[in-house]
Amino acid sequence: MTMESTQHERNEMPQYERHESTQHERNELPQAARGPLTAKLWNIEIAAWSGGAQPVQQLTTSHVLIVPLTGEGTLELGERRRRLYPDTAYLCLPESTFAIAAGAVSGLSVAIVRFGLFRACDCDRDRGSGQLAAAVGDDLLPEGAYPLAPAGRLAQRCRSLHELWCSGDALKRWRAELDFQNWLYEMAMRRGGRCKDDTRAALERAKIYIEEHFSEELTIDRLAEIAGLSAKYFVDIFKKTYGVSAHDYLTQIRIDQAKRLMLRGDLLLRDVAHEVGYDDEYYFSRRFKKTVGIAPSAFVKKRKRKIAAYGPTSLLGYLLPLHIVPYAAPLHPKWSRYYLDAVGAEIPVHLDGFRQNYRWADNLDKLASARPELIICPAGLDAREISRLKEIADVFELPEERLGWRRQLLDLAALLDVQAEAEGWIAACERRASEIRERIAWPCSETVLAARLHKSQLFAGCGRGMAEVLHDLLGFLSPYPEAQEPYSFPITPEQLDAAGAGRVLLTVCQESETLASWQRLRQSPQWLSLKVVRDDRVILVASEPWREYSPVAIDRMLEDARRIFSG
Repeated sequence: MTMESTQHERNEMPQYERHESTQHERNELPQAARGPLTAKLWNIEIAAWSGGAQPVQQLTTSHVLIVPLTGEGTLELGERRRRLYPDTAYLCLPESTFAIAAGAVSGLSVAIVRFGLFRACDCDRDRGSGQLAAAVGDDLLPEGAYPLAPAGRLAQRCRSLHELWCSGDALKRWRAELDFQNWLYEMAMRRGGRCKDDTRAALERAKIYIEEHFSEELTIDRLAEIAGLSAKYFVDIFKKTYGVSAHDYLTQIRIDQAKRLMLRGDLLLRDVAHEVGYDDEYYFSRRFKKTVGIAPSAFVKKRKRKIAAYGPTSLLGYLLPLHIVPYAAPLHPKWSRYYLDAVGAEIPVHLDGFRQNYRWADNLDKLASARPELIICPAGLDAREISRLKEIADVFELPEERLGWRRQLLDLAALLDVQAEAEGWIAACERRASEIRERIAWPCSETVLAARLHKSQLFAGCGRGMAEVLHDLLGFLSPYPEAQEPYSFPITPEQLDAAGAGRVLLTVCQESETLASWQRLRQSPQWLSLKVVRDDRVILVASEPWREYSPVAIDRMLEDARRIFSG
């Protein structure tokens, strides 16, 4: 997948005053920032994915519209995963994440449009300064799906915009700006209910209503009424569209919420049932057991101890091997998608996982409200954080990373009295590595180079986990045996080629500037002339799990290595 946003285009972006106007804050927005909306088209590109490619989360720095053109696929927008439908634009807001994946069989092509949304400051406009304020979460264009009829019109519009924008002609680019403004106007009109919705928009409206009103009494007739469809047609088309009936979707939403409420420990079972929309606690218990596989009481007993993970999301990679799901933990759809999918519904308190400790003060306040019994954190935290953590609960600092994940896991297991689980995990990891070494279709005496691209710079970079998997567990040689692992230093494409590696495992940072650099690099004569590229020995790998260091990440890297090296 590629995303194009050239450095030249980035330099054209003026530095507007940033003003985030969430819907909650909308009524308190200063009058100066309530002027008319305007938009600036930053870039539009056509991107393609092959069938079965793994989705990779990307962080947005601007508004992004994603429009499927051909094929089938899915979009992960924040924590929601949805099928991509033709004739529909999907809006992603700044500082959020998205990932796109093609269907298992067919490929997928999409248009990706990046733009800024602004409001003119009334008082400044009157003075003639023309200052604009960024409208990050404007209520006229909230995040979500925007269908557009008739069929085929939206794809045609995107191709036309792409052609005009990439023409290099100033007048044609201006025309692209005007056409794009008109498109946004139609989207805002449709979102406001001023245009006639099609069936997909009606279904999406009903689906969102379920997610926001799950605790209320919801009938098929009521949901069909919200969608503006007949009850029979609504039942049939909902299941055909989402792969699950509306009733089962409502049940799953309610059960996931019930898990979080039960694990908080301050509600009776009947109160939990009422909170999620069930009048009869016994009926709720039966539905819970049918969905989860165990009764509510057994679920709570299994999770009785309130353990919190504070710090990097990789801490979950130490707790899950011990069969411990924490009460509170940092989660994020980009930096911890694996853990979010695996246990997100079973963790009552989600700390902010936007980079490590990016919002540490807010996380500490949320942790204090959760009142855990024990907090697991990494070594080397700031003294202020450690002091505050110790005011909240007992604190266990994992041993330093340099001592290795086995030592870290065993020490944590000894504290929690689950040594057998830790020893079993370590033994299973050694067995898996041995099996992969036997299955590898090329000699372990070959050299493997780990590299990454960040912004426009290539680095030879091998993290601790990647080094252990490649060189210690699987026995591949390092092109830099004298370098102390982990290491990271800049290299040129020619130096990457000169390393003489049998394979190059390359990670590309999933943010706009790096993706644009990768697009330019991979199409350049300099890159295409490299022998390692001509021989198809450069393999793209995801940053997650290859840059994480934890027992779970080691296990996942071994599974990736099986696929990469065993043919």
